[in-house]
Amino acid sequence: MSASIVLPGDPIPLESLIDFSSSEAEPTIQLGPGTLHIPPSTVVPIRAGALMTSSSKSATTTTIYIDTPTGRYTPAIHDVVIGTVTSRFGDLEKAYYRISLPSCTSPQGILSASAFANAASRKTRPNLAPGTVIYARISATSLALGEPELECFDEKTGKEAGFGELKGGMVADISVGLARRLLLLSSSSSFQDTQKMSVVDILGQSLAFEIAVGRNGRIWINSDNCATTVAVIRAIQETEDLPYLEMQEHVAKILKQMRK
Repeated sequence: MSASIVLPGDPIPLESLIDFSSSEAEPTIQLGPGTLHIPPSTVVPIRAGALMTSSSKSATTTTIYIDTPTGRYTPAIHDVVIGTVTSRFGDLEKAYYRISLPSCTSPQGILSASAFANAASRKTRPNLAPGTVIYARISATSLALGEPELECFDEKTGKEAGFGELKGGMVADISVGLARRLLLLSSSSSFQDTQKMSVVDILGQSLAFEIAVGRNGRIWINSDNCATTVAVIRAIQETEDLPYLEMQEHVAKILKQMRK
């Protein structure tokens, strides 16, 4: 993963960002938030921020996006988010939930009661009460829709794959920039390239916990005891801007305080 500061309209030099000779197959370029394609082959940023690239584990796909560490999250298809059920509407056959999406330019999303794995019949669909925390994927968004549509299953397999109700645990806020970085580190080859672990990797060496990261700047942490959950949340929130070595030291300090 690499970064440089760009301004709207600056041409993005793809040749310097992507190694077209690293594999036999021609690499695929995927444009993320904050970028615009001008045919035939020009890509420019549409907002100021850090120009980021991240390669897939197979190194055949490179994602290019503009990272802004502060501000609100703009919904994009395929992104994962953490939200809270606020209400239910519709009839028995076509029921829907309204989902609160904090730190998002669209503060509410819509989730169909049938948009879950194994929800083909009414009997197998979940009955979510207001206040339920859910982990979902954005399946559709547009100005016409107004509110993004959500679903709680893996689009490739149709299985649950961790989506749905997040039971127990605690939810906390982080910056949208940190959320994106944590998600990229969990799905890219960045760790192998840099030999530097994320704060989540370091915590995982000493603690047992579950984590879900929402692109809208929310994390859900669950563990066997409250002290571990709070320590994990503190470590993630307090080390965002620290250099790698200082981050390691601060995590060690938090763990020491937790064990007293």
